[in-house]
Amino acid sequence: MACLVTYEWGAERPMDRRRRFETTVIKNIKASIADIERSYQEAMAGALAALRNAELEIQKIDYLTPNGRYDRSREADLASKGLVTTSTEVPAKRRRGRPRKYQPGDPRPPRKSRAKVRPLSAHRVSNAESGSAKPRTSSATRRASTRRTSGTASPVTAAPARVPTPDPKAAPQVAAALLESTMAGGLGQETIQIEMPEMALEIRPAEQRRVQVTVVENDPEYEAELAEQAAREKALWDALNEPGEEIPPEGLPRQKTKFSMNYDFSDAMDQTKIAPAVLALFPEFGFSTTEPSEEISEEDLKRWLFATSYSDEPDDEYREMRFGDDIRIYRDAESLYKAWRFQLEPLIQRERDRIMVWHTVHLRVINAEQYSASAAKGEMDQDLAFMWMAHRDYIALGNLTDSEHLVWREIVDAMEWPKGFSRIDLVLWAEQDPNVVPDVRSWAGEPKNFPERLRFVRFPP
Repeated sequence: MACLVTYEWGAERPMDRRRRFETTVIKNIKASIADIERSYQEAMAGALAALRNAELEIQKIDYLTPNGRYDRSREADLASKGLVTTSTEVPAKRRRGRPRKYQPGDPRPPRKSRAKVRPLSAHRVSNAESGSAKPRTSSATRRASTRRTSGTASPVTAAPARVPTPDPKAAPQVAAALLESTMAGGLGQETIQIEMPEMALEIRPAEQRRVQVTVVENDPEYEAELAEQAAREKALWDALNEPGEEIPPEGLPRQKTKFSMNYDFSDAMDQTKIAPAVLALFPEFGFSTTEPSEEISEEDLKRWLFATSYSDEPDDEYREMRFGDDIRIYRDAESLYKAWRFQLEPLIQRERDRIMVWHTVHLRVINAEQYSASAAKGEMDQDLAFMWMAHRDYIALGNLTDSEHLVWREIVDAMEWPKGFSRIDLVLWAEQDPNVVPDVRSWAGEPKNFPERLRFVRFPP
């Protein structure tokens, strides 16, 4: 009797199944094992770091509370003692105090007015509202004024012409006279006389002083100091410039150094200002970058094709013939571009990226010249100059796209920089791999543009 055998691999043939396990299944399982091991290592490293932070926190607490009380004067010594922790634990907050008397739904009542306004009587209010208010009359008949004046101006209020200013010592006499004049005006007197003592003014000539000025000519010590300062400036200038260059006179603009005079990135479309090493990176320098690329003109497309797709032709005559044939076949420049888009679009985008990063490279040249000169003169510490340069690069690259970042790296790596200020030198100074493209986005975490020994140094200072 025949035994029934069940084929358990479905529609898959044995050799195909074996090949799939050899090429795919085993490879995926090994990758999963590697991922598990890497996750384990990361988790173990995080746990060890947390353990070190916890032990360091205990030491920090013991140092800040020597007698059981918190001592703020010891906070400044934490970095030198190596007791700065990286813990992100949120400290406990104190409980809230007495609740508010007036809640948002129950605001404070308005304060009573303190204005001292006497309310109007009912009769006056009614008259004011009806518009028939009459002036207040008094039971006593007003006495007519008996004051007499001469002319149109009051002799009391009219100021006498060219009356000299009285002396301060005569203030009591003037006040008494004014009081009498005021009383006399009330009684209707026409003539008022104010007696003032005559004052004599004495004008003295300005005091003259004689000052003796000693002029020292040809001071040897001062001239030696000036000569020494000029020699130091000339030695520094010769170190930064080519031999034989002179310091310009005071008041005139200083020439560029031998570093910055080799590079001029002021115009992204001027080919004459570009250093040969940088220009060699961009064979299509200055070509059209119409956006969108489908709207490129026939003349610009012809220039792009001559430099790229038609470059294998022997001369321009053959390229013209080929371009004419392609235009006749595809009928217009847009259709011809779409046929060659796979080759032209990356090159056009690269030229766009070059234009976008040109000003960024220009600023880097200025920064490198400034910080290298400050470090050479002793005005700035070497590490601080490197920190500033790395920080400027980090900020500038954060505003570039990924493709622009790669073009920026190509340009700056092809240039010559002051010692220690090139991109590769700064990456090695920060103890990183120069071949790895860093993630300089703000959401990528803490930047790694400083070495570990300067991690807790305050920056900017």
